[in-house]
Amino acid sequence: MLGGMALRPLDATLVRVVLLMRALGWVWLMVLGVVTLVTKPDGQAQLVIGSMVVATAGTFMTIVAGRRGFLANPVYVGADGLLTIALALVGPLADVGDFIAGGYPASWLFIVAYASNTTVAAIVGAGAAALFAAMHVVLGLGATRAYGSIQFLVIAVVVGWGFDALRRQERLRLVAQEELSNEQARAARLEERSQIAVRLHDSVLQTLKLIRSSSDDASEVRYLARAQERDLRRTISDYESPFEQSFRARLLDIQGDIEEMYRVEVDQVIKDDAEMDEQLEVLVAVTRDVMSLAVSEDGARKIDLFTETSGPLTRTNIRTAPTDGAATAVSDHLAARLDEVGGTVSVRDAPGPSREVVVTVTR
Repeated sequence: MLGGMALRPLDATLVRVVLLMRALGWVWLMVLGVVTLVTKPDGQAQLVIGSMVVATAGTFMTIVAGRRGFLANPVYVGADGLLTIALALVGPLADVGDFIAGGYPASWLFIVAYASNTTVAAIVGAGAAALFAAMHVVLGLGATRAYGSIQFLVIAVVVGWGFDALRRQERLRLVAQEELSNEQARAARLEERSQIAVRLHDSVLQTLKLIRSSSDDASEVRYLARAQERDLRRTISDYESPFEQSFRARLLDIQGDIEEMYRVEVDQVIKDDAEMDEQLEVLVAVTRDVMSLAVSEDGARKIDLFTETSGPLTRTNIRTAPTDGAATAVSDHLAARLDEVGGTVSVRDAPGPSREVVVTVTR
């Protein structure tokens, strides 16, 4: 992260390299400027000081460009190049007889390499080398110094090639990472299919076999079919739910527990789903307790369960047809837990000889 802008790791590293080189180039220019003011006081000090101020402003803009994400903008790169040429001319114009731009021109080539590629950087580097060589000749600084301008071409080619090589490696890494992710996704899908096949084999096929062997016992066949329906619903819920700890799945679990334990039917309608939390844990526990008491103490043989989640409010309606009076709706310790999480429970008569318990929590 640079200045609030998210960059890929490699790009962020390249930006830091460019900023570092610009900072070093600025330090070099400042040192040469101070030395020039001290050793050549007859020159035009105003121009030297002005170049130091302009170089400082240019360095600040480079930092801003790196942080704001426009370091590779052609307009910025061109403007920085013109500024670099102006700084290179300060020495001769100030009549101090040499260049005092320091490493500023070289740092501009880093910006060019970052903003383009090896070819463009080489062309720009060759142009810079030719320009500085011509300036050396015009100023009479000697052929040797003019030949030394080849350094700009060398810097441009090396830095451009290095940046391009790193970018190629980054692209290869990203492609490999994408292929690995796709392969992992394919493996996950195959694993899911395998799990479905295993569950179908272990449940549906086994149940059908049991139904075939119990065909003379209508109640047993009904129970087996009911259990298989419940298991399929639970399997489908597992694969459909986006939640790691699914509220719907927990309700299906307690439905299965009650039906297995008491051999009763629990018709369940569940609207929406949610991630389990403390309030829903209490709601599930209370719902289980209400159904268990309805069967074990009231003798209910059938339970209708309706659950709805609307925003922060979750409500379960448990309707039973008691045969042996009216047992306590919920045990004392669960009622206390429900009260702790701000939930409520109420009991009301339903049409026919039925009773309905309403449990509500607000999350």
